[in-house]
Amino acid sequence: MKAAVMRGARDIRTEVVPDPVLEPHGVIIKVKACGVCGSDLHVYKRDEQGTIFGHEFSGDVVEIGSQVKGIVTGMRVTAVGFKPCGKCFWCVQGKGYRCSHMALLGYQFPGAMAEYVHIPHAVLGRTVFTVPAELSYEDAASVEPLSISYFSVNRAQPKEDEVAAVLGLGVIGLYAIQVLKALGVSKIVASGRRGARLKAARACGADVVIDAAKEDALAAAMAATAGMGVNTVMECAGMQATFDQSIAMTRGGGKIMLVGIYEQPLAWDPLTAISKNLALVGCLGGNFPGAIDLLRNGKADAKHLITHRFTLEQASEAFRTQLHDPGAIKVMFKME
Repeated sequence: MKAAVMRGARDIRTEVVPDPVLEPHGVIIKVKACGVCGSDLHVYKRDEQGTIFGHEFSGDVVEIGSQVKGIVTGMRVTAVGFKPCGKCFWCVQGKGYRCSHMALLGYQFPGAMAEYVHIPHAVLGRTVFTVPAELSYEDAASVEPLSISYFSVNRAQPKEDEVAAVLGLGVIGLYAIQVLKALGVSKIVASGRRGARLKAARACGADVVIDAAKEDALAAAMAATAGMGVNTVMECAGMQATFDQSIAMTRGGGKIMLVGIYEQPLAWDPLTAISKNLALVGCLGGNFPGAIDLLRNGKADAKHLITHRFTLEQASEAFRTQLHDPGAIKVMFKME
């Protein structure tokens, strides 16, 4: 089969690789659509020989392992893939989903930037999710990033009469705006860069949009809240500057949800959080059923965030576009 294979730092090549081998508890999916994730870009900048990215995807089930229940060939699905180590404390307790050394699809084993992908632990409703007829394959490939935003926002438990800020307007930040809007949060402040993403933030429902390349984001956020600051910050950028802004713009007793992936360690003074009784909450998780429901009910929209589409043969161009094109929001591979 054809796949996009990493052969060095910023070096993605389309190659012919062996087809995936079906395991008893797994399924093989013919991939129809697959997105380039911001997390992929972190690894793309390094030298990770042989990696086949792709964990935001959808497709059709074509092979089913002998131990799999409730999944049939031809089923339209999206999925999450992982391999527990089988040896750590949690695995020994029969709780492989908490594995301390979890191997992840698209990083430690081949992902969906290929014609076919293998999901080693296929459990309907837990790792494999059916796609409603009204959703396209591109919609379904958008479920994974939307699920992260859904999980992270709900972890914050925002109230309707509160003010929330979203820092960083990549796909996760833009979906966070949509989720906050769906929950009825009264005022949403969004801060980011790149004209296309600022425009998208407005379309997603942000009430105040700050161009951090031209404005003082902290001053603008404080002005938008009459100097009180926001109740909750969704920190989706993963940068020192946005972390510092989060601490400064959150009012006493507020929450900072750490969603973005940091490439560098932070330097900070804990007293800045202690003095305001702030809660810093790590967010690592997703909710596929919740994300699917938002898309099906029209409370979230993936289509206008997909700005570029490529074939597998254009893998190198696709990654360059996602990393460098100021107009890029979500780059999507379409396999047919």
